[in-house]
Amino acid sequence: MDKKFFYLISIYYFLFFALIGDYVIFLPKYFSAYFSPSQIGIIFSMMPIARFLMPFVFLKKPLTKNDFILSIFISVISSFLLFSKNFYLISLFFFILGASFAVIFPYIESVAIEKLKEKYGKSRLYGSIGFMLFGIVGGYVSFNLLIAFVLMLIITNLFSFVFLEDKTIKKSASKFNLFKEWKFWAAVVFLQISFGGFYSFFTIYVTSHGISKEWVGWLFAIGVTAEIIVFLIQHRFINKKHPLFWIKLSVFLTSLRWLILFLFPSDLILIAASQLIHAFSFALFHTSALLYLNKTYENKTLAQQFYAGIAYGIAAFLGSMLAGFLYGENLFLYESIIALLGFLVML
Repeated sequence: MDKKFFYLISIYYFLFFALIGDYVIFLPKYFSAYFSPSQIGIIFSMMPIARFLMPFVFLKKPLTKNDFILSIFISVISSFLLFSKNFYLISLFFFILGASFAVIFPYIESVAIEKLKEKYGKSRLYGSIGFMLFGIVGGYVSFNLLIAFVLMLIITNLFSFVFLEDKTIKKSASKFNLFKEWKFWAAVVFLQISFGGFYSFFTIYVTSHGISKEWVGWLFAIGVTAEIIVFLIQHRFINKKHPLFWIKLSVFLTSLRWLILFLFPSDLILIAASQLIHAFSFALFHTSALLYLNKTYENKTLAQQFYAGIAYGIAAFLGSMLAGFLYGENLFLYESIIALLGFLVML
């Protein structure tokens, strides 16, 4: 393994997911002082929609160096729209940012998985650490959230230039067929839709069943810690089975995770145990999916773009919307069934 590359990609993951930590944890609260809940929902739907749409641009053309540079430049320049406090301009910025990330991040992911292979997780865990540390520090330190976001965006994007000249990934213009591996893509969609209830309503759900807000923070920490541990050790076992085996196992255990939440919503110990399954729901599933795409598709960068766009774009968007309609005592029963459908499709 190229140690220099390992350190560089680890720093990038740390920076990128610290940036995402500001986006996910703190910016919604900041915008609540200026916009209605429905407007905030629209603002934060812009990035996943853009991430879903952008890969279709590259179905007929390969990703080029100019696309990469342009994405960095536009995302940095447009970030100053955040200071306008105008709903439409801020929504436009997050759409542009989603489109930019749909070019930059999948390219870097494809380089990382190609070079690191099964040791990818040892590098990716620094992203989880960055996200967690920013969340912890941000809870105690007072700072301007918008200035922090813009500065971190500039630093992260400038650092991504380190990977621009990497020759590992061939810029293939070969035809890309989603339907060829439709079972895999269906499982990705079902899994990510099932996460809608967790990301949107987990805190509301468990606190309504007597779990204190203080414990909610620790429950999230348990999930991230489990994720980090698996990223750290998965290189020891992940190659002993085909990626599809780990994908199936992860989707099945995710269904079990949501079922535990439905059956035991007030049992702190069992909920904590269900959070440990995040090691499979995200960490092992994500690495296995990247390895599978790397083995299956010649156009590896475009495969990563579609994975990000489908999983964390349209599926995440649909999952959030569906959870809003399904919310109630049976929410996680429905989410368990949705994840189980993904497992059954893979069978």
